[in-house]
Formats: sequence, C-alpha cells, structure tokens
Amino acid sequence: MDNAHLKKTWQKGIKALEQRDFARAVASLKKVAKVVPEDPEVHFALADALLGQGRVDQAIRQCQAGVDCAPEAIVGRIRMGRLLLMAGKGDRALETLTEAQKVAPDHPHVAAGIAEARAMTGDLAGAEEGFSAALALAPGQPDLMISLARVQDARGDTDAAEKTLRQACQEHPAELPLWQSLGRALTAWDRLEDASEICSQAQQHHPRSAELMAQRAELAYQLRDLELAQELFTALLKTRPDDPWIQNDLAQVLASLGEDAESGRLFRQLTERQPLFGQPWLNIARARRYGDTDDTDIRQMRSVLKRRQMDPSQALYVHFALGKAFDDCRAYDEAFTHYQKGNALRRASLQFDPQAVDDHISRIIEAFSPEFMNRFAEQGDPSTRPLMIVGMPRSGTTLLEQVLCAHPDVTTAGELRELVRIARTFTHKSEQSWPECIEDITAEDLNASAKAYLGALSARSDGAARVVDKMPQNFLHLGLAALLFPNVTLVHCVRDPLDTCLSNFFQVFPPGIDFAYNLSELGHYYRGYERLMTHWHSLVGARLVTVRYEELVSDPESVLRPLLKNLGLDWEPACLAHQENVQRVDTLSLYQVRQPLNTGSTKRWRHYEKHLAPLRQALAGEA
Repeated sequence: MDNAHLKKTWQKGIKALEQRDFARAVASLKKVAKVVPEDPEVHFALADALLGQGRVDQAIRQCQAGVDCAPEAIVGRIRMGRLLLMAGKGDRALETLTEAQKVAPDHPHVAAGIAEARAMTGDLAGAEEGFSAALALAPGQPDLMISLARVQDARGDTDAAEKTLRQACQEHPAELPLWQSLGRALTAWDRLEDASEICSQAQQHHPRSAELMAQRAELAYQLRDLELAQELFTALLKTRPDDPWIQNDLAQVLASLGEDAESGRLFRQLTERQPLFGQPWLNIARARRYGDTDDTDIRQMRSVLKRRQMDPSQALYVHFALGKAFDDCRAYDEAFTHYQKGNALRRASLQFDPQAVDDHISRIIEAFSPEFMNRFAEQGDPSTRPLMIVGMPRSGTTLLEQVLCAHPDVTTAGELRELVRIARTFTHKSEQSWPECIEDITAEDLNASAKAYLGALSARSDGAARVVDKMPQNFLHLGLAALLFPNVTLVHCVRDPLDTCLSNFFQVFPPGIDFAYNLSELGHYYRGYERLMTHWHSLVGARLVTVRYEELVSDPESVLRPLLKNLGLDWEPACLAHQENVQRVDTLSLYQVRQPLNTGSTKRWRHYEKHLAPLRQALAGEA
C-alpha cells in the first residue's frame, strides 16, 4: 500500500468514524493498522470504531496496543482507563489510571477516572476523596460535581450530597445538568415538593429548556397537581409535536382528570403517528371493553407485534394490551399467553432478588419487637388526621380511598412517600441501616418526624378531618406509623391471594414494584407480605382494621358503617355511590374506580386456573 493509498484509506476510516458508520471505519482502519502497526493514533481510532460496534474487549486490546506504542502518552492511558471502566473492569482501570497519575499527577481526567474506578470496586470513601481531588484540579466541572454528589448519596450522606449540588447550582446557575441532578436527587429522596421548587428556580435561569419543563411536569403529576401537569405537557407538545413520550404523558394526565374523550383521541393519534410506540395501546385497552376477538384494535396490535423493528421495551405494552383485550373477550388462554410474554419481557430488564426481600422482612420483624414497641407506647403525636390505607398492590386500596373520599370529612393526599423518607432520615442519623437503626431513635425523633409527616399531609390536602395516605407499600412501615401516631386507625385492604397476585401479573407497574412479573416470585412475595402483616396485627391489635375487598364490593354498607365509626366519622350514604364524585386518580385503577361497586373482579383467577400452578406452589411455600 503506497503512501497516497494509505492516506486515503486512513481518511475514509476517520470520516466513517465521524459519521458513526462503524463497520466501514473498522474495515478501513484495520487495513491501516496492518501497514503501520507502530502508530498509536491508528490503534486508538480503531478502538473507538470497535467500541461503536459494541466490541468492548476488542477495543481494549487495540487501545492497549496504542499504549504499548507510546507508553509516555497520557491520552492513551486515559482512553484505556475509560474503556476498562466501560467494561466494568474496575481493578484494571484503577491500576492503569494510577500508572497514568505517576506521569501526570495534576490531570483532572486521571483523577476523575481513579475516583470512578474506586467507586466501581466499592471504595466509596476513596471515590469521594478522588472526585474532590479532581474538582480541585478542575473547579466548576458539572460532571465532577454531580459524580461527587452521587458518591456522597451512595455513602448514605444525603445532606452532603444535597449541599454539594445546591452549592453547585448557586455558583454555576447556567449549568442545566446541575439543576436536573438536584431535582432528580430530591425526587429519589422522596422530597417531591422540594424537587418541584428546584425545577421552578431552574426555569428562571433556563426558561427554554424542554427537559426541565418535562421534569417539572412529571413532578406536578406525581404531586397530583394535574392542572399544572396538563399545562406543562401541553406547552411541551407545542415545542416537540413529534415526541411520543410527551403526547402519551399528556394523554395520561387527561385520563386522570376524567377527560376520557380527549385522552383517547391523543392515544389513538399516537398509535397512528408512532406505530412502534407501544404504550398508548395499553392505555386504549384499559379504557374500553372488547367483545370480539376480531376487533380492529386487536388486529392492529397483532400486526404491530409482527414488525421486526418493534423494540422489546415497547412490545411488552402491546402484549399487556392484548392480554386485557382477550380477557374482555373471554379468550382466556390467548389472554394469558400475551400476559406471559409481556411479563417475561419486563422481567428480563429487572434485577429482583426474592430472598433479599424475605431477609428484609425478617429483619423488620426482629427490629420491631413487642419490647421495642412497648418502650415508645403513647409517645408520638396524638393527631388522628392521618388515614393510612395499606395492602398489596391491586388489593382494593384505590377503591377504598375513593369510597371514603365520598365522605365530606375525608380527602386524600394520594400515595405519600413520607414514611419511607422518615425511615431514610433515621438511617442517616445512625451508623446502622434500616430497620436496625430504629433501635437508636428517641421520643424527640418520633415527635419531629410526626410533625414532618403532618406537614406533608397538609401540603397535599385541604382542611378535612381525615386525610388518606394510600401508599400500599406502607405495609412495610406500619410499625413506624403506629409509633408516630398512637391514636390513628390503620386500614389494611385484603383480597383473595390468587386474585391479588393475578391482578398484579396483569399490570405494568411504575419502577419500584419489581416482584410482579413472575408467578413464583409473586407468590413468594405475597407470603412475605402476609408474614409481616401477621406480625403487625400481633403488635397493634384492634388499631389495625382489615377491610376485605370481596365484602366491600358485595355488601359495602356492612363494611363501611363500622369502619366510619372506628374512624370517628358519621355515616354518609354518598359512600355507596362513590363513582358519582370520583376524586383524581393517578394509579393503575383510574378506569375501574369510576365504576359503581360491583363483584366483577372477584374469583377472576378461576378463568386462568390451569396456568397458575407456579403461583399456587409459591403461595403454599413449595417454591
């Protein structure tokens, strides 16, 4: 290969790399590397092309060849360190970058790489020190400040993480990623109001940021400020009319507001414009009832699934939608086939350890012993305003919430995350993790936490005598709730285990509920939930009132009269016709709870009996 041809081949390879045509880039650059194997730049460029193809190990070998050609070149060692980090090889990355630091002790990228490698190997203290050192070398770098805060958060020091990000936002308000990171961190810490406030502040500096507006809109939806969410998503859609996520989110908000016609129009419009976007099909299926397996919707969904370009993350929604449609048509075997496929796709993207959940429940039971609970008897806040409804997801918690909210003295704050936030606060104050850290609390801690909870309740509600907190997963924190509010009645929704688990299996949940996509894991989780609820009943006795879903829908008055009396409320006939005044619903039950009380969902499992052996075995403790 003469020099002119070699130069032309090199240029073709670099141009292909710039155009992200990695196959052509690899083909050209390999030819050049054969002729000039001593040129480090060729090896580095070839490594980039191989990385673009996802061939990380081969990219590492090429990068190492480049480093061997020019061991004194710091850029090569940094590249090598980054590749090793991408490959998850933290120990080798740390070794490579430590060698690079000997050559360039004041290079910020080297310091940052060492910090990342330490974090990867589990040395969080070293990682925090490393990112602080990198910031000293390159002050004001947003990525470094965000990385430092993440490590501080991972170490359990959320106060330090928040301080790092708030100070960074104050000193560098033009850096949008800092504001977004602070908003996401506050959201992860279950401080949604604070996150929303940060997004509002950020918009003053970045009024045209669509990403920031989307973040604020999502927070408004979670905070049940549906009018603001609608306003923000509508504005976003004008600037990004072809964004399927925004249109889907807007339609979801409208559905929560009860504007079914407009939300349905947007969902259907989305299926026409973006046929490979599967989420709107599930919303369409939830909102209507099918009677014919040859329905146009069913034919269209089947056709969509046959398209090779369909991404599995979107295909799963279409499978769940077809499951719902065939269930309506009483074609139960076909329905289960699609539900099974959708669940398998969802489960493949999750990491869930049933044994870890089991161990966690055992630790809760051990920490919240009778002796411990007696130590704080009659402490906490005397308020009776909180009305906590707990249970497994799909056990009737949303239905009971709406029924009770038909009472003039009851309103809802939705699904509060305050108990989780309080538990996290105790963890940060202690050297022990949750729930063992509960051993270190004082009466003053309980009073301060109860006051914070009541503040969160008031922020989401009007002046009603009782305010519902309908977070089903609060069953994990009922011991804490009982300590915070010794006079509060705790309401536990129970539904037939097979119906409950099957209903979970038929849903796509938001992140956090990872146990619902495998029948054996569902049954295992349910047994752990039952074990914990039995423990809570033994501790708090009559304060924990059980409401059975089947009794609520078949004979509501006999359930509601004693429940209202227990809550210190007068009888209200409107509770028997809750569907006439449904409050805002932002859960998966938003369509069902707008119907009158009925028994249509009881003993539903019988239709799928022959498919439920794994679930039955798990519920019986055989799996």
